[in-house]
Amino acid sequence: MGNSTKMKSLSSIENDLLVFGGGHAATIVVQAAKKGLVKPKAIAAVAPTWAGPLPIVFGRDSSMQTRYGLLRGILRTPGAGWMMYNMLVSNEGAIQSQYKSHVYANPQNVTPAFVQSRYKLTTEKGSRYVPAAFLTGLLDPVNSRDEFLELFSGLEGKIPILVVSTEGSPKRSKAEMEALREARGVSKFVKVAGALLPHEEYPSMVAEELYKFLQENFEVNA
Repeated sequence: MGNSTKMKSLSSIENDLLVFGGGHAATIVVQAAKKGLVKPKAIAAVAPTWAGPLPIVFGRDSSMQTRYGLLRGILRTPGAGWMMYNMLVSNEGAIQSQYKSHVYANPQNVTPAFVQSRYKLTTEKGSRYVPAAFLTGLLDPVNSRDEFLELFSGLEGKIPILVVSTEGSPKRSKAEMEALREARGVSKFVKVAGALLPHEEYPSMVAEELYKFLQENFEVNA
């Protein structure tokens, strides 16, 4: 997993992209780079994911896709949609449960103030549409692990890519991250504390790994 990218000063690429992304965003930017839609000088994929919660648990065959479509339709309707959204997403109990069960690694980090801040986000205008898409896999950049790995291998030798995995991710999500350990196109693979959002839960640890990555690939002033 060597890195063939030549050392270059950050000051000389200040107008270029150095992209750090987490979760689905990490995979989407790798996909965009492979397609040539963006041309970053380096990518750091933090706890990269590619499958929404329901598809990763229940699969994505034709019958399930039909059910996901129905669920999206219900969540988008004015009346029943709001009722379901308030039950599944936009209430403090559900938010606390989700973060404590698998989004954060340490339940003590899910404080009342934190839960309240996340709850406020769910009350913004139009907020129920993104969860409807994410939960049912509509935002998934690929449909299989093979496609996931192909995204990274397509950038082999072109740009350095760091993958930051986590110790406490849910079993299935962790398996997808671990599949990148020896994957083509991945310049460096590291593991930190945390689960699905280590950059929120342990920002200093993630920042340290990002800085090391930059030091190894570019001239960075201390």
